[in-house]
This record gives sequence, C-alpha cells and structure tokens, in this order.
Amino acid sequence: MSDDDISISEKRMYGETRAETHAYVASGLGVTRVETAGGQIGRFSLANRCSARDIAGANGEIAVATEDSVLISTDDGFAETGFGPATAVGYDADGLVAAGEGRVARYDDGEWWEMGAVDDVRALAPDLVAAADGVYGLPGCAYLGLHDAAAVAGPFAATADGLYRRDAQEGTVGARENWLPVRSGAHGVVATDGSDDGRVHAADADGLYELTDRGNASPDPHWRPCDLPVRERVVDVTYGQDTYAITEDGTFLVDTADEATADGRGGWRSRSLGVPEVAGIAVA
Repeated sequence: MSDDDISISEKRMYGETRAETHAYVASGLGVTRVETAGGQIGRFSLANRCSARDIAGANGEIAVATEDSVLISTDDGFAETGFGPATAVGYDADGLVAAGEGRVARYDDGEWWEMGAVDDVRALAPDLVAAADGVYGLPGCAYLGLHDAAAVAGPFAATADGLYRRDAQEGTVGARENWLPVRSGAHGVVATDGSDDGRVHAADADGLYELTDRGNASPDPHWRPCDLPVRERVVDVTYGQDTYAITEDGTFLVDTADEATADGRGGWRSRSLGVPEVAGIAVA
C-alpha cells in the first residue's frame, strides 16, 4: 500500500494530530471530496456525479451549480433546490445565492427569491457579481463597471485585461473610476479569506500569486509568486485551516505553514485527482 492510499487518520500515527478538512472539487465528472490535514493529502472520492459549473461552501454546507440545478449538501448526500440551470453559487451573511439563465436569487427557507437580472454570471462573492459585461453589486444587482469579469472576492475583481481593486472612498459608487488596477494582463482567479489583512491570492495564465501587502492598492511588487510543485493553470483558490487550490488539469494543491505540519516542512504540496473540466474548489 502506498502512502497516497492511506487515510489521514492512519497518517496521524507518524506525527501530531492535525485538524482534518474535507475539500470539495467541482468538475465535469461531479463533486470530488478530498481529505486533507497538516499539509497531507489523503483519500479522495466522488461524492456526487453531475456536471458541476461552480462550487462554494460556508457554515458547514457546500453548494454546487450544475447544468440542471443548484445542489446543497445534506447528511444524506446532495439535494436539489429547484433553482434550475446555474452557472455560479456563493454565500453571504444571509445565506446561499445562485445565478443562472439571467437571474440572481437567494435561497431562504426552501424557496428562491429573486434579487435581480444579470446575464452570463461567472462568479459570486458576498457583495459582488462577476459577469461577461462587468461587475455588479449585491443585493440590488447595480452595475459597478469593468468588463469581462471572471472572478470577484473582497474588493477585488479579476478581468480579461487586469486585476482591479475597488476604491469605495472616492468618486461615485458604481463608476468605473472606482476600480484601481493592481495587476495587468488577463486574470481568471482572485480569492480572499474574508478577514482584514488576511490571505489574498490571484492567478493569471502564468502562475498563482499571493498579496503580501494589502495596504497598497496601486500597481506594486507586493504580489509574490507562489512556488507551486506543478506547472499547471490554477482555476480556483479557497481557504480553511490551510490554503487550497485546484488546477485545470485536476491537481489538488495545499499550502501549509511549517509549524502546522507533522514534519515541520510546510509550503505547497500536490496530488492529481484525475478529474476533467475542473470548475472550482470549496470547503464548508
């Protein structure tokens, strides 16, 4: 039996017990659950077969946007919610939000409530929507500028011509001049852990970068390239005990601090999941 085949709980025999995280990867095959703890990547298995387009997690729940519906995790697996075809899911302080076929809606008490109309939504954040024609604000779906947005997180938007940071202190809310460029070139990923001065990552076709100085909003050298063990395009990043990422080729990545690993050697580690058409990654 290889080291890759044993479970996280069995690996704990060789080092201090670490908190275990279940990460979920959305792909054309479905939703794959991955066990990970202390920088170790353990067993993975198909949790639900579907054609997944997006995935998000919060408060112990995982939501999946599929070509047929929005699914949410339950004790018995994943359940339909009645939304219909969806392209994006996300969570804010009030719960689950989904988008698809030109509408954005909130799931509350078993019902979907319309929030607004936005075409071709690519991603959702607690207060922003990334769409083909730019960025919109939630809950009212007001247009906030930019164009060809692929991802949004915190004050950041990843677009076809650059990574931008929204400046709410100047100008008129909703005007394009509120967006300050922080990195040039097409970006497909941006992620934050939601905390002040917390973790922020962005990815372009050449690599994954971590922001080391959140206080500097102008173009600057404070985006440090991540030393990944594979040369594959990162398509999504999420956060839990560690930082987790997934590539377009289905390689699962985890970044752990030195002191949080059993061997005292942190950094990025990887394992191929062999899943096609990767759409995203989430932890509950």
